[in-house]
Amino acid sequence: MRALLCRASNRLVFWLLLDLVYLVVFLLLPGSALLPLGSFFIAHAAGIAVGTTVMFTGVGAGVVWFPFFTLVGFHPAEAASFSLFNQMAGKGSGSLKYLREKMIDWPVALSCIPWAVLGVTAGYLAGFVAPHRYDRWLLLLFAAVVLYLLVAMLVGRKGSPASAAEVQVLRPNRLLVTGSSFFTGVLSVGTSDWLIPHMVRRLRMPVSQAVATGIFVMFSTAVIFWLLIVVSVMLGWRDWPQNPPILFGTVPGVIFGGQIGSRLIRFSRLKQCQSAVFASVLALSAGHMIWEFFRRG
Repeated sequence: MRALLCRASNRLVFWLLLDLVYLVVFLLLPGSALLPLGSFFIAHAAGIAVGTTVMFTGVGAGVVWFPFFTLVGFHPAEAASFSLFNQMAGKGSGSLKYLREKMIDWPVALSCIPWAVLGVTAGYLAGFVAPHRYDRWLLLLFAAVVLYLLVAMLVGRKGSPASAAEVQVLRPNRLLVTGSSFFTGVLSVGTSDWLIPHMVRRLRMPVSQAVATGIFVMFSTAVIFWLLIVVSVMLGWRDWPQNPPILFGTVPGVIFGGQIGSRLIRFSRLKQCQSAVFASVLALSAGHMIWEFFRRG
């Protein structure tokens, strides 16, 4: 039975049927009373779209989910929590697929995770003490760094692949991993947006492998973030995030979208344009952060 389930989960139709079953169950059970059907279907469709885009390009979903949740009325701290919960679900779904296809560079991923833990913990704790009026300046700084990494990636795209000997020596920049994870802890944005261009340019990874590795690191970071929330609640430092019903729509959507996006690289033409799509979405993300900066001014 377990082997049959594993084989079935390798097929997209399995996840499609699972999503359809969930939709039927949601409509039949009283869960629909917690979230209006209109809001549910909008959130679910948004989850599928974001999950697909993120798993294909590697751009962090936080640059979409964070403003989405703030626009619908969530406090920034709650928005970051819900954003990272969606990222944990979607990137966990896609990471499972990348793991099965052996696309994750384990030496690089394992060297990043300790520094990601340090950064996201520092960012999470900073959220307790930093006044939220400084959030907009963090958004501007984030956009500036993303634009720098975008330019650096575009300049370095034509570099030759690293040799086997170089790959054993090159390691991700610890300060970059820690700093990007700090932004993840504060605003739910950062890690994969910064890490993937760095791995493509400095480590000279293929874009598809950099996306898979960056997404796995981001998934691990999101897990740590939610462990920090659980510990904080147990210690009485904070309450559980409020108004969770919207997750009934977004989380199943990003899980299904993650399965779609992680399969798009099977198409040679799509794989060839993966870096261009990544750069385009990253530029739009930086532009959106700049817009958020002026909107909150």
